[in-house]
Amino acid sequence: MIHRRQFLRLALSALPLSARAHTDPATATRVAGGWRLHEREYQVGTLRVRWTLGQAQIESAVTVPGRPHAVVPEPGGGFLAVAARPGQWLLRIDARGTVVNRLATAEEGDQRTLDGHVIASRDGQWLFTGETDRQSGDGWVSVRDTRDLRKVAQFRTHGIDPHQILVADDDRLIVANGGIPRGPGGGKRDLHRMNPSLVRMDPASGELLGKWALPDRRLSPHHIAWNEPTANVPRLLGIGLQAEHDHPAERRAAPLLAVWDGQKLTAPQLPEAQGYAGDVAAGPDGGFVLTAQYAGRIVMWVPGRASELATIGDVQNPCGLWPLDRSPGVIVGAGLGLARWHPSEPARMLRWPAGVSADNHWALLADQA
Repeated sequence: MIHRRQFLRLALSALPLSARAHTDPATATRVAGGWRLHEREYQVGTLRVRWTLGQAQIESAVTVPGRPHAVVPEPGGGFLAVAARPGQWLLRIDARGTVVNRLATAEEGDQRTLDGHVIASRDGQWLFTGETDRQSGDGWVSVRDTRDLRKVAQFRTHGIDPHQILVADDDRLIVANGGIPRGPGGGKRDLHRMNPSLVRMDPASGELLGKWALPDRRLSPHHIAWNEPTANVPRLLGIGLQAEHDHPAERRAAPLLAVWDGQKLTAPQLPEAQGYAGDVAAGPDGGFVLTAQYAGRIVMWVPGRASELATIGDVQNPCGLWPLDRSPGVIVGAGLGLARWHPSEPARMLRWPAGVSADNHWALLADQA
């Protein structure tokens, strides 16, 4: 799945000492995600991963009515799972693999569907889901009671095609409006009318507090992640871009990453990476790790080398990323299996369990409470 000689291309001597503190790969890891089993039913569940033994075993699985997208860890070892766009379900699953809350959007009495992601407020009381009105195409964010997933408020996202939402340090919401006009089934259309944006908004009132866009309207922001600030690098938001240009050459040459510093949104001029970021996560030195999905590469960008995109792995169909707990490493979900990368230790990799065709996103879970 991964060529070991190609996985680590960084000089460890260039890394700060802080980058060498990391979780122990000898410890079993619980990860949650979605997959299709034996090309038939869709499931979400957990794997028990033992990196040093090269084992990944299904720990729990729940059959779901359609393709899953994002999973979000919760305290106690459980997680939330969201349907892929145009999504019609949201589940809460506890650490034992039992569904404890279930939401069907058809029961909410509107024409909206989920756009694949959910995030909790910093105090854990509320959940925020990005949604699309299938009649008008308008983007919405719903505020939901964490306890039962019930909608208690709703606000426009001041754009269309909202995908991932994050909560900032000041409790405001940051919304990646992908800006792609879509039909009722979620398919892309009228790309010449794209209107992507990054939005900062008040989750209590829906007030628009700021809106940013790149000059190139064919660059769609979908996945976003906060960096880990350092003494020399402030808090930054990394935005994985998906190029939607008409001509293949333009898509291939399009930037993979945009960066927002709270004031400006910029896209660093980077080497060609096929113009499609599957995911983005915090990386070493205040930077970001991204999956260049179409290029089959895992890449790293750091602010001190803003025009460089270092390849740290060559992987078939890499997509979902999740940072290791309190370290600059990541777990990567790819076409043939799961990989663990850390800048100060050998890469580890293993295949998915038999019959598992993994989907986009994975998350590192706490052990069962």
